Amino acid sequence: MSAMEVILNSKYFADLTPAQFGDSAKSLGYDGVDVCVRPGHPVHPGNVAEALPQAVAVWADQGLSCPLATLPTDFTDPLVPEVEAVYAACAESGVQMIKPGYFAFTDGDDYWRTLDRARRRLGEFAGLSEKHGVKTACHTHSGRCLGSNCAGLMHLIQGFDATHVGAYPDLGHMALDGEDVAMGLAMVRDYLCAVGVKDGVHLHKPGAQPPYEPRYAQLGAGAVDWRRAVRTLAAMCFSGPWAVHTEYGTDAVAPALERIAGEDAAYLRRVAAESAV
Repeated sequence: MSAMEVILNSKYFADLTPAQFGDSAKSLGYDGVDVCVRPGHPVHPGNVAEALPQAVAVWADQGLSCPLATLPTDFTDPLVPEVEAVYAACAESGVQMIKPGYFAFTDGDDYWRTLDRARRRLGEFAGLSEKHGVKTACHTHSGRCLGSNCAGLMHLIQGFDATHVGAYPDLGHMALDGEDVAMGLAMVRDYLCAVGVKDGVHLHKPGAQPPYEPRYAQLGAGAVDWRRAVRTLAAMCFSGPWAVHTEYGTDAVAPALERIAGEDAAYLRRVAAESAV
C-alpha cells in the first residue's frame, strides 16, 4: 500500500491561527490540512484571496500539505461571486480540491426533478473546476442530502468529467446510511478523489421516536469496518487524502478534542499497517 496521506479538517479548530492549527496537526501525526473556508474561520469567503495563499504557505513551511478546501454547507450556487473567489484562491495556492455545499432534499420533493436542478448547478461547478484547474469534490452525507451514500452520489455525478468532478465518500456516513463499504466504493471508483474519515453508530435514546439516532464516534467505536475499507481502497490503488473530521457526537473540546484526533490518526495508520502485512 502506498503511503497514506492523513489530513485534519479545521472545522472544530476555528479559534486557532493557521500557524497554531498547523503546529497542532503536525504534533497529532497529520500530514496535512483540510481547510474550512467558512465564516468565523481564519480563512473565510471574504478574505480568501489573501488569507488562503498565506495559510497554505505557513503550512508548507511546517511540512504540511493542503490538498482540500471545504466550503460552507449552504454554498450550492456556483454563480455566487464568493464561490469563484475560492476556486481562484485554491488555484493560486495549489489546493487541488474543493468540497462544495450539499444539495438538499425536502420531504415531498420530486426526487428526479430535484436531482436535475442539482446536476445543472453541479455542471456550473464543473465549469469553475475546468476554468481554474481545481476539482469539485462531492461528499457523501447521510440524511436528506442528494448523494447521501455512494449510490445516490453517482446519480449526482455520473457523466461528468472526472477531471473536474470527483467523489468524496465518507465512511462514517456510508455506515449510517446502511451502504456496504466495498460495494459503495466500487460504485464511485472512477471518480474517487478523497475519503472522509469518521465513524458512526445508531445510539439508543429512550423515549425518543424513533428510539435510535445517528451519532458519530471515535474511530473503531462505531459501525465502520476499517480493515475492510482500507483493504478495499488499497486494492483500488487509492492515493488521495484521508480527511479526518473530528466529529465524535460528544462535547469534546480542547485538549480532549486534540487527544482524540491524535488517536484517530494513529488508529488509521495502525489499521493500514496491519492490512498491508
